[in-house]
Amino acid sequence: MFAQLVSTYHLHPIVDHFTIALLTFGIAAEILAAAAILLFRNSPLASAWSIKLQSTSLMLMIGGAAASTLSFFSGDVEADRLWDTMSPAAQQILASDGARGYLSHAVLGQYLMYAFLILAAWRVMLELSSLVARTRIAFVMVAVVAAGALLYQGKTGGELVYEHGVGASHTAVSSSSSAANAADGSARPE
Repeated sequence: MFAQLVSTYHLHPIVDHFTIALLTFGIAAEILAAAAILLFRNSPLASAWSIKLQSTSLMLMIGGAAASTLSFFSGDVEADRLWDTMSPAAQQILASDGARGYLSHAVLGQYLMYAFLILAAWRVMLELSSLVARTRIAFVMVAVVAAGALLYQGKTGGELVYEHGVGASHTAVSSSSSAANAADGSARPE
């Protein structure tokens, strides 16, 4: 049933865009909150803004972690459905073997799901425990690295779709190639 929903409504790209937006802005809010605290230590206005930004970060991180779970599972369904239609180059981006396989789209997606679930739990613990609150700077640094990996993940997904036509109908890929050739003048009538 889930596979039918993913296929019918093309849920993977929809959920992916939410995942990237929620997590990126959640981490950005956390960075801005930390910057406000560091730069304006004695300002009550900065302190109020920092608290609001931290609350925003908390909500975005929780929502983004949930979205990352849906991204992983919907991507797994899409990969299973489309594997046989992919070019070898697209298959390599999706799931390559060996050491390079750790950066393949599918493997990285699974790691990112776990990473953002852990980061969301860590973010919740920052609010609940004064002992864990001391690790806020470490949280921000780990979250920034995870956000970089998330953006790389988005890049590889874009390559699969826009360079290799994965998930696009063959007629749409053919007509877009014809339109691109006509636009750059390579398909001129005789």
